[in-house]
Amino acid sequence: MKGLFIINPSSGKQNIESMLKDIMATLILDQICSHIDVFYTKGKDDAKNRAAELKPGEYDFVVSVGGDGTLNEVTNGLILSESNIPMAIISAGTVNDFATYMKLPQTADGFCQMIKEFQIKKVDVGRVNNEYFINVLAAGMLTDIAYKVPKDKKAVLGKMAYYLEGVKEFPKQLAQNMTLTFNSKEFNGTEDIMLFLVANSKSVGGFADAAPLASVSDGYLDVMIIKKMALLTEAPDLIFKLFQGEHPKHPSIEYFQTKSLSVLPTEKTAEIAIDYDGEILEEGLPVDISIMPEALNLIILRSTN
Repeated sequence: MKGLFIINPSSGKQNIESMLKDIMATLILDQICSHIDVFYTKGKDDAKNRAAELKPGEYDFVVSVGGDGTLNEVTNGLILSESNIPMAIISAGTVNDFATYMKLPQTADGFCQMIKEFQIKKVDVGRVNNEYFINVLAAGMLTDIAYKVPKDKKAVLGKMAYYLEGVKEFPKQLAQNMTLTFNSKEFNGTEDIMLFLVANSKSVGGFADAAPLASVSDGYLDVMIIKKMALLTEAPDLIFKLFQGEHPKHPSIEYFQTKSLSVLPTEKTAEIAIDYDGEILEEGLPVDISIMPEALNLIILRSTN
């Protein structure tokens, strides 16, 4: 086989370079691969543009090496390329929700075994306007924290860097007015919100069951709208239910599954950052969101459902 590794060298894990050397050496020496190419990103959209250039049959597989943002770029590029080349993932970022949900291997031996088995799963992909996301789109309170945490803090503190930045930003963002109109077949309404999520997998923000009904192969997106609430009386109950996986039943949450959704701002709405898999949607609101069933070929372990 012939493989292409698209690598973000600035992603969080410090031991990723030695792991990659072990992986590539094993793939060649064990004759799993006859040829491996490597592409290092230097800036925004490099991974996307490299993947978008691919032609059908040019490689047997492409590997995304980085965090959620790198994965998003490679996903977007592969869809734009229309090459149908399968994608594998090596997590090297701070959170890596999608790889965690898919139970992808975290060791060199496990990854090489996965490539040797070459089990393909067709997975759904979300679309927002003219961009794509494989795991989650989010907007509202604290969803822009990833862009406010310095890279050196991410590398040293990991998830804790996000929590510390969140504590700092919380009072400021609480005062923002976020009144949005949601239109879908399953739910229509105008809500004063704290945040909303559109998930393809269950794992969001480090919570394994943030979207408990979600599946990457059901042809639906899971939407969770968290309405404005009294922080002292309602929020503690919501946090408790979140850890129990029962938060969709909370009175301040609208949870539904849909194939398409539009989100529009009202005149009162403050400017809201739209995050999709670690990238900021430049045009912001309004947005049209939809599901693309089985849009991507993902390489998984045979033991993964």
